[in-house]
Amino acid sequence: MVNVLKWTDRAIEEYDKLLDYLYEEWSEEIAKRVIVEINHTVSRIQSSPEQFPVFLKKKQVRRCVASPQTSIFFKIKKDYIEISSVFDNRQNPKKRKL
Repeated sequence: MVNVLKWTDRAIEEYDKLLDYLYEEWSEEIAKRVIVEINHTVSRIQSSPEQFPVFLKKKQVRRCVASPQTSIFFKIKKDYIEISSVFDNRQNPKKRKL
């Protein structure tokens, strides 16, 4: 069963900022590699969201580590999966808003 994905505005903004940073500070090649990693990870989330552990029990937020540098946080809703954050793990964890 394929689940419907919805991205929050914050997740889209974080994803865009991450890609901007990679294009500016690293290279187009690195940015494209990260895009492929994230797309692959999102496909895994979409096909089997329960495989990822609950990160915040109270809010039922799950975490998927896309790479050592990037984590994707999401919630399993009744009719869809909500991607709530694309977090750069190099940031201070206190900046994480879930």
